Amino acid sequence: MPKINFKIFLFFILSASSALASLDFTYNCRKAYEHVTALRFSKANLYLDLEKKNNPNNKLTLLAENYRDCMEIILNENKAQLNKFGSLKDERLKLLEKESEQSPYYLYAQAEINMQWAFAHIKTGAYLTGVLEINRAYKILTKNVNKFPSFTPHYKSIGLLHSLIGVVPDEYKWAINLLGFSGSLQQGNKELQQFYNAAFNDTLNYCYQTEATLMLGIIQLNFIPDEDNLNKILLQINQQKQKNPLLSFIYADICMHNGNSSEAVNHLLKNKYPENIYFKFHYLNYMLGMAKLYHLEADANVYLENYVNEFKGKTFLKAAYLKLAYHYLLHQNKEKYNYYLQEIPKHGNEITDEDKAAEKESKGSGSPNVYLLKSRLLFDGGYYNESYTSLIRANKIDFKTSKEQLEFIYRLGRIQHKKKNYNKAINYYQIALKNGASYPYYFSANAALNLGLIYEELENNVKAKYYFEQCLTMKNHEYQRSIDQKAKAGLKRQVD
Repeated sequence: MPKINFKIFLFFILSASSALASLDFTYNCRKAYEHVTALRFSKANLYLDLEKKNNPNNKLTLLAENYRDCMEIILNENKAQLNKFGSLKDERLKLLEKESEQSPYYLYAQAEINMQWAFAHIKTGAYLTGVLEINRAYKILTKNVNKFPSFTPHYKSIGLLHSLIGVVPDEYKWAINLLGFSGSLQQGNKELQQFYNAAFNDTLNYCYQTEATLMLGIIQLNFIPDEDNLNKILLQINQQKQKNPLLSFIYADICMHNGNSSEAVNHLLKNKYPENIYFKFHYLNYMLGMAKLYHLEADANVYLENYVNEFKGKTFLKAAYLKLAYHYLLHQNKEKYNYYLQEIPKHGNEITDEDKAAEKESKGSGSPNVYLLKSRLLFDGGYYNESYTSLIRANKIDFKTSKEQLEFIYRLGRIQHKKKNYNKAINYYQIALKNGASYPYYFSANAALNLGLIYEELENNVKAKYYFEQCLTMKNHEYQRSIDQKAKAGLKRQVD
């Protein structure tokens, strides 16, 4: 009898060990995941093959495999690949569902696969499918957080979802409520910060460093602007030993948003990613072309043309053609300006605010005011003195239309704001807000947003709240989605 009991006991021990080992985030799995997030898919495959050979029952290889497949679809916006890899999703989920529910990776891996496919579907235009997958991922993650609160990896995805839920536009709140989602920007940022800290302090989580940097950087850059935090992210990326296209993307994005396009250019030129090692990330060409255009450099067109000629997806194509048109207009080549302007309606889609604005401009009459265009591009690049010079070189008669006159005042406000001459900036913004409220341009709405940001900086929360709310009352203007999101984030900061 004791022998039988011992055998039964031994059987259960071995069964439990086997079940846990089949969801084991081993060194090979972690390295494969790390290489996938660096777009080194061939190296990732080597580690995956090694793990399958050494531990054929370990189903966590599916996590990196699925991520690799979805990254290919997302970066190329390739519907053919979506159809090719799509059948694998259900197969992988079924395999994971057979594993031990006692492992924190059991629900986490299922949620991650749903999240990865959600972004793949959304990026290729299958929005309903993507939303349903996000819904499944959210419910699974919430369950896993409640069951394993000390498990760090799931705070990556749940933190991202909570952040995005917190800035959903009002017209979509009904969908959020219907799906049972809840969360705030502050909650999500806190979870992402927790995940980020673990990724850089715990060896078991080192493989998540790219994702942690990318997600925290995007949320803080767009919704919780904090120069000190963003500078810490830039410093951390500079200290990374391995090159990584996704880190280059967020590095350049932060630099450009902070008005330091020259550093973005330096970084992107210094960090090259040969296609025999890295999966092609076309968007880096678009960023480099933009950054060079912001300084009116003669070769900006080279990188923008590479983007429109090589990228087979649709996102930012209209915007890239518009920027090519700007480049040739400023270099006094009206023929090529007209050619690229006419190409805008033929390519891409209108999902992003930038593409919407490009499509709208392609249907307008007349070319942009050169003084204002130069000033805007130089300002966006962080060349504030040169931007100001472009404006004051013009005469009043150079700004003939009400739109040009309004933009002239608005541009002066933006320049003074960046120079921290707040009293002058407030004066110009208030004029732009008053004079432009009845027009469909973005100048008034963005003036209200920036007045809110100035008063927030001055710790006058009453006036900050007033201008954020005023910004949200303005409808049917350019860049409405992104401006509204920033105003909503500003209001959230006043409450939290």
